[in-house]
Amino acid sequence: MNSIKFFFMLSAVLISSALKGQATINPAIQTTLNTFIDYSNQQDWDKAFDLLYPKLFTKVPKQDLVDVMLGMEADGMSLKMTNLRIVSTSVPMIEGNETFVKVKYVADMDVNIKPGGMYDYPKSITSITQQFQSTYGADNVKWNAQFMRFEIIANKSMMAIQTGTGAWKLVEINMDQPELMEYLFSPAIMDGLVRAE
Repeated sequence: MNSIKFFFMLSAVLISSALKGQATINPAIQTTLNTFIDYSNQQDWDKAFDLLYPKLFTKVPKQDLVDVMLGMEADGMSLKMTNLRIVSTSVPMIEGNETFVKVKYVADMDVNIKPGGMYDYPKSITSITQQFQSTYGADNVKWNAQFMRFEIIANKSMMAIQTGTGAWKLVEINMDQPELMEYLFSPAIMDGLVRAE
């Protein structure tokens, strides 16, 4: 599976895993997250992706990302997040006219494979399993062959970014894509928030 396509599929979904978290969070960030999850649940990707960090779309056009999500659903892969909670948020870090807040979260993620769909082949299942295990750890990924479903415990992080006094925008932190992370964030943000535990 194309790694960029796979990254964006996960990014869209995993950002939503922070949306119903239990930890205290800036109300404006919480509102953005709630709106994102609503649009994602409705599979209204165009509106959902309006809430992502605009700099992302200088690397990959928004419509390409929308098309990836619609294509994956059409090809037989669907996703659902449950038991979502925010574990922690960072102290805001200001750079220029932008404010960055790192949000760590954990959630259960089910990735359903449609029987007879494009991903319903042993090689595809093996490849997807390996990618999920690389991202989440082997102990956190289980393939349920009876229900054609990956059951994943996802421990991930995302960034909320505010430009000036504008609306908060979101982007998934994924160090499996270091070049993209370094494109999106300055060295100071990379060292102070992205790479920080």
